[in-house]
Amino acid sequence: MADLEERSEYLVRLIDAYRTAASGEGHTVFLMGEAGIGKTSLVNHFLKQLPKDAAILLGSCDPLSTPRPLGPLYDIAPQVSSRFQSLLKEEKKRHIIFSSLIDELASLQGVVIVFEDVHWADEATVDLIKFLARRVYRYRCLFVLTFRDDEIHARHGLKNIFGELVPHTFSKVLIQRLSLKAVQQLALKRGNRAAKQLYDLTGGNPFYVTEILAHDDAAIPDRVKDSILTTFNSKDDNSRAFLEFLSILPSRIERDVADRLEEDFPGCLDSCLSSGILVSRLGSFSFKHELFRITIEESLGNARRKQLHRKMLSMIQSHQLQSVSLSQLVHHAQYADERKLVSEIAPRAAEEASSVGAHIEASKLYEIAIRFTDPVSITLYEKHAYECYLTNEITLAIGSQQKALELWRERKSKLKEGDALRFLSRLWWFGGNRANAMQFAQDAIEILENGFPTRERTMAYSNIAQLYMLNDDREQALLWGNRAVELASRMDDKEIASHGLNNIGCAMMRFSDTILEGEKILRQSLSIALTNDLHEHAARAYTNLSFALVLARRYSEAEIVFTEGIRYCEDRDLNSWNYYMQSERIKLLLDTGQYHEAEASSALLEAYANHPAMVRIAALVVLAKLRTRKGNFDEARKFIDEARALATMTGEPQRIVPVLVAQLELCWIAGDPVPNEVMNAESVLFADKKHSYHYFMLAEWMHRLSLIPVVESVGNINDTPYEQALAMFSGDATARRSALHMLDVLGATATLDKLKGQLKEQGIKNIPRGLRESTKSNPFQLTNRQIDVLNLLSEGLQNAEIAERLFISAKTVDHHISAILEKLEVNSRAKAVSKAQQVGLLVK
Repeated sequence: MADLEERSEYLVRLIDAYRTAASGEGHTVFLMGEAGIGKTSLVNHFLKQLPKDAAILLGSCDPLSTPRPLGPLYDIAPQVSSRFQSLLKEEKKRHIIFSSLIDELASLQGVVIVFEDVHWADEATVDLIKFLARRVYRYRCLFVLTFRDDEIHARHGLKNIFGELVPHTFSKVLIQRLSLKAVQQLALKRGNRAAKQLYDLTGGNPFYVTEILAHDDAAIPDRVKDSILTTFNSKDDNSRAFLEFLSILPSRIERDVADRLEEDFPGCLDSCLSSGILVSRLGSFSFKHELFRITIEESLGNARRKQLHRKMLSMIQSHQLQSVSLSQLVHHAQYADERKLVSEIAPRAAEEASSVGAHIEASKLYEIAIRFTDPVSITLYEKHAYECYLTNEITLAIGSQQKALELWRERKSKLKEGDALRFLSRLWWFGGNRANAMQFAQDAIEILENGFPTRERTMAYSNIAQLYMLNDDREQALLWGNRAVELASRMDDKEIASHGLNNIGCAMMRFSDTILEGEKILRQSLSIALTNDLHEHAARAYTNLSFALVLARRYSEAEIVFTEGIRYCEDRDLNSWNYYMQSERIKLLLDTGQYHEAEASSALLEAYANHPAMVRIAALVVLAKLRTRKGNFDEARKFIDEARALATMTGEPQRIVPVLVAQLELCWIAGDPVPNEVMNAESVLFADKKHSYHYFMLAEWMHRLSLIPVVESVGNINDTPYEQALAMFSGDATARRSALHMLDVLGATATLDKLKGQLKEQGIKNIPRGLRESTKSNPFQLTNRQIDVLNLLSEGLQNAEIAERLFISAKTVDHHISAILEKLEVNSRAKAVSKAQQVGLLVK
């Protein structure tokens, strides 16, 4: 395999993965590497090795200014079945399309799906990739994806994908550059003796190496681009014109496009295929490498580029081509500077993208439409604002919505002006600025308070109720929420009724004396949303319900809501609430002692800088607490400082209190001075301290630092091993010993040292030494609570006895034991204990 130098290992891995998949255990393979590293060549060789009866589904992503929504899915649809292709044309609900694709795959034997260049994937395609990668292991399917890992930026949808997939169901294959030895071998075969110079010039990039070696010139070009242009310029005038035309098509070249161009450039397609500049793959064509296309395109002058785009437009508009999407049409019209055409089709393309959940592409298309339209309609600004809102581009959303507001004011439309103000209020809240959010909410009500039961007025009431709820102001939240629900009932508006009941129920669940009544109302809101297929409102209800249950330390119930809610949001691409729930679930993971999972999930959320403030604050707080408990105080302070800055802008107890609690814990363990804002928080943040869960949370730690007298507890601490250990430490010698053991198992080394220091100050001897290092290494990724259960199993205890010892329910113990058996890959308690003893997981 001369053209696969140092690639045979990768080829073997792909072939082995296919054999495993064909036998019934599907797999996903991510082929990663820089441009020109040889991903496409490797895939081509792999596909040639497959059995003749293998089903190959080949799709790709394109570097369009606005990528084709679900481009790879449309590529493979004709290869799947005519039934699926028809469904794709008619069905708009993505979860139905995706599920139908899975059903089609289940009927195939030994299927290989290849998605190439997914670093160019649109948002909807990223969701499709996640959907398939989470499921293909159940089928006889190998899913291969290629991408440039150096082009997956911090905000790319694939940035954190590996943390969202099931372990052992996927592989990451990073393709390395060629070694000097490999370059020498390639050079010698071409009669080129300057291998070291070639290696230094190219760094071993296979594309650069082979392109330069393809020339007959003795001298090696200074730049790879010079090499490409040398090859390009060696072609005849007709072939060069043909390649120039193809270079403006940043996607695979469909057969109908090639056939049409063959009329103007006869013989050029075959010539370019035979010379290797173009390659044919499953009925379409492309440059052998994207760098080749880019180099030719960049060599075009502005006038020539515009001329070619206009020619392409003419071919499309005269119905000579059938394979061009609206996004592609916008791309060509934009670079042809056909402003009127762009203004006409960009909004349609945006609507098409939005309908399949490609909201990032929709926002870009609306932005293009705005740029090419004069005057810009209010609708364009509003739709752009909404798409940016969905994709967390809050600054852009506020800018467009502000322009829409100004235009409504010019038209003196009070109803629309008030509604625009209401949506601006929502945007400013998402932007983390409560002051602006409240001001716009009040302005909206002032304008819409006209005595008529309009939908806009009703929604303005519910919006301000939501803001009061989010600020733990129960009285005002119920006042405005009930007004909204009353008007919604009069108008029989199920959507606003669900929204208003959500706010009322969540406001009540934040207080211990109304939590049960509030839960009933919030679940009613959820029921209305589910019954009426109100996606956003169902997602809000799931989010708020899970939030309130975690706040009250009802973890087992919260876990059920998380499971249902996150699945609901994933199936419908409701990413804002999906991430919101994930930011709440990490609190559950931390509180229940699942430190490994809590840290991994928090790190994934923190790594994405574009998350809303509430998501980022939660991740920073959890990371700060983990760093504090492990003695990494400088890192903890850094996380707390950033979280405090974000939380202060929100002005809400639900954001500020967790930061203050994290800081108080740091003060207690590290000896830092208590900040003044802690004492001020009581009077500033809480309208009702007596029953507030957020106040209980803060007061517990203020009491621990002797800042206030004894206070009421947040609630049950049986499933919170850290809090339980701290409470037990005030007991007798046996309780203190158990407390130290629990902290040791958790890995809270700094907390452990703090308490051991207190014992030494009291003159107490025989302080426990702690766990073995082998136990702490925990190679099977058991959670700290699972290790607790495992140790008690080794004592011969039954579920009820373990539950009593750990102060958890017997049902929770049963869940932990099932997880232990799965992770240790054994089928009985006895075998689990035996294996744990062998690897040193038990305390001695």
